[in-house]
Amino acid sequence: MAVTGVAVNCYWNGRVKKESNDVVYEGAKVNVMPIKVFHGTTYAGLLDKIYATTAIARQNFELNIICRYPISSQEYKPIPIKNDEGGELLLEVPSRSGVYCVEIYLEEEPAPLRVLEATALLTKETNAVEVGDDGKNNGETSSKLSNDSPKIDDNKVLVYIFMLLVLLCMQFFL
Repeated sequence: MAVTGVAVNCYWNGRVKKESNDVVYEGAKVNVMPIKVFHGTTYAGLLDKIYATTAIARQNFELNIICRYPISSQEYKPIPIKNDEGGELLLEVPSRSGVYCVEIYLEEEPAPLRVLEATALLTKETNAVEVGDDGKNNGETSSKLSNDSPKIDDNKVLVYIFMLLVLLCMQFFL
């Protein structure tokens, strides 16, 4: 019976550390989950499976995938997986070595702020408070500018405004 997939232990919530002849994954709350990756899986398909398995928010984090790649029976190197070729290399590990389960380590990087996302946040409604004719807050929220269950807090909007301004300034100076 032909092997159609490869067992892969997927580690996240930690950092890769290179030692003399090995690669280790360290962290206070490291998670591990076995997944099966089928031959012919594309890099995009691998990412989809990893995001679904780990429940890492794709819109908030980009992943660096590092394979603990066997060089010999006693030596491992960190090999970044960044495209379809890297994914194929990952799937060849069991057929080229005595390793039956491949280990991949995930490092999360904050996703870059996209201008369209920041613009969308800026145009959403906020919890504005109506001010009476006397200039005092009467405790009522404006139905025009608010809703009962806001989805974005004011601090997050301010951060996005700041990031948008930084991006716009960078375009003028570059």
